[in-house]
Amino acid sequence: MKRTLLLTTLAASLLFSNRSEAQVPIVSKLIPKVTLGVKLGANFQQLSGDSWDHTLKPGILGGGFVGVFKKKIGVQAEVLFKTVRYNGATIMGVNTGHANGFYLDIPVLFEYKLVPRLWIQAGPQFSTMLGAYDQDNNTVKSSFKSTDIAGVIGIEGKLPLKLSVGARYMYGFGDINATENHPDSDKWHNSGFQIYAGFRFL
Repeated sequence: MKRTLLLTTLAASLLFSNRSEAQVPIVSKLIPKVTLGVKLGANFQQLSGDSWDHTLKPGILGGGFVGVFKKKIGVQAEVLFKTVRYNGATIMGVNTGHANGFYLDIPVLFEYKLVPRLWIQAGPQFSTMLGAYDQDNNTVKSSFKSTDIAGVIGIEGKLPLKLSVGARYMYGFGDINATENHPDSDKWHNSGFQIYAGFRFL
C-alpha cells in the first residue's frame, strides 16, 4: 500500500513538472518584451515665418525611453530634453539676432520592424518650452506659445551590445507665435531632424 502511494505521488509530481516546463515557453511567447534605455544626440531645428532665417542650427538632445514590442510591432515612449537655436529673430519689430530655446519633448512612437534590427517609427510628439533667451540673455519666452504638438517619422537600428542609432524628422502642427496680431505670413512652425545614439539597459 505504501509502495503504491509512493509511486502514485512520484508519477503525479513528474507529470505536473513536465506540464509546468511546457507552459513556460508558451507564456514567454505571449508576454511582450520590454526595453529601457537612454539616448544622446544632435537636434537641428528651425522656425517658419517672416521673422526667422530658415536655416537649421545645431542643438543637443538627451533623455530616456521605454518601449514594449512583440515580434514586428511595438510602442516606444521617450522623455527628451533638447536645445534649439532660431536665427534671424525679429520679435515684435525688434531684431534680437537669434533666440535660444529649451524644450522638454515627449514623443510616443509606434514601431514596425522592416528587416532584422531596422525599425521604422512614427507618431505624435508633445513639447513644452522651458525657456527662451535672446543673444543678450534676455528672456523672450512670452513671445512663444509654451506647448506644441508635432508629427515624427524616423528609422532606428537596434544593434548588438544593446546599442541603437537613429534619425528622425519632425514637423510642428501648431503656430507657436504668441506675439499679438501677427500676420498669417508670420506663423511659426517648428521643423527639423535629429540624429542620436542610445544604450538599452533591457
